[in-house]
Amino acid sequence: MSTVPFDATGASLGGTVSARSIGVARLPAQARLALPKVLLCDLDGTLIDSMPTLADLATEVIEERYGTPRILARELYLATCGLPFEKQLEEIFPDDARNAEAAADFEGRKPARCGAIRMPAETRRALQEMRDMGVRVAVSSNNGIENVSAFARDAGFKFDLVLGYGGGLAKGRTHLDATSRQFGSARQEMLFIGDSLHDGEIAEREGIPFVGIATTFSPDRFALRFPSVPVIRRFSALPQLFR
Repeated sequence: MSTVPFDATGASLGGTVSARSIGVARLPAQARLALPKVLLCDLDGTLIDSMPTLADLATEVIEERYGTPRILARELYLATCGLPFEKQLEEIFPDDARNAEAAADFEGRKPARCGAIRMPAETRRALQEMRDMGVRVAVSSNNGIENVSAFARDAGFKFDLVLGYGGGLAKGRTHLDATSRQFGSARQEMLFIGDSLHDGEIAEREGIPFVGIATTFSPDRFALRFPSVPVIRRFSALPQLFR
């Protein structure tokens, strides 16, 4: 595997290829990724640009249900994103009797808001590039399994495995165990890509390589929490990490 070296700011340390030109925001010198057998992709904010829409919806629900000011409601949602919304509410409002109804309200409104959001063509091309390199491609999302399955049906790319939240499954150990059973792959033979700090924490806890995508959080925010993790600005840059 060859890798273009970059400093902590993403500036090229040599050659003619710049970080900006390939969408790599940060590639620490100590980060050397092997080509995985299985790529697990978060959905919202990673494969599709749905986080602004979800943040708007969550802000509305939190403001309406709890009387929280809009700016604060949005900050609280983004600070806990990556978890299922019901678990986000438990972190924000522990043991609050309103949480179940608020979560149901959010989930009920979500399909109408997000159902029309499609995966960009450049993301499909990057997924196909990874597959052409021999990598199996899976979705690993804490969005409800029905929503994730609906996305996969209309994605214009045939995923090898589609995993959502529900039926005892969630991002993290249960998704990774299901992936291992499906493909016979160990944790270190997988790669997880996601847009949230929670995604990085899952990878850290489970011992799986991780790439951050700076759509919801900035490259600097990822760097503060995960100084050794590569960060890309757009999904289409992912195959470049393995060339």
